[in-house]
Amino acid sequence: MQSRRSRMAAFTLIELMIVVALVAIIIALAAPSFRDMILMQRLRGVNAQVVTDLAFARSEAVSRGTFVQIRFQQVGGGSGMSCYVIYARNDSLLTSPECDCTAAEGLRCTDPATTEIRTVQLPNSQSVTVAHLSTSFDRFTILPRTGGMSPAYAAFANVPLLQFRISTFIDSTRKFENFFDISGRLGYCAPAGSTVGGEPC
Repeated sequence: MQSRRSRMAAFTLIELMIVVALVAIIIALAAPSFRDMILMQRLRGVNAQVVTDLAFARSEAVSRGTFVQIRFQQVGGGSGMSCYVIYARNDSLLTSPECDCTAAEGLRCTDPATTEIRTVQLPNSQSVTVAHLSTSFDRFTILPRTGGMSPAYAAFANVPLLQFRISTFIDSTRKFENFFDISGRLGYCAPAGSTVGGEPC
């Protein structure tokens, strides 16, 4: 009597296969949105790090009493990266010597007039990119006295560079813009067409 009752309460092989198939379908449907959620969290994390590092660079210029420069670079391809390096230098120029964030550790600031402070590298495989939006310069200098941006002049144009802008993005619809202006004010916003939310640019 007891064995007959236990057999009646058990699952059949067909029932188990149906449950496994349903679970597989649910996972297949949820996987893309779960991946998008992870990418968005990564984008927000990287953007927060960029904003924090801009503030850090400003504080380093004031506390060290020297010029601090931030340079943004990109290397294409599957094994490439986007990166930026924060380094101290002897003057406020936008010309060489400069540091290279794509180089290996210990080889990024080879000129004695520069000192590496911090480098951040983002492999292209992580799908989040950091890039400068300036057409003339891939870097800017922070002044030690004011903590503001050096009023460097854009190449081939007799106008001052009043604001340096950096984009953190996954694609054209998921991106932030960060800015550092001549007074040292910094922040971020969501450009037109972006779906990340937040204050519009």
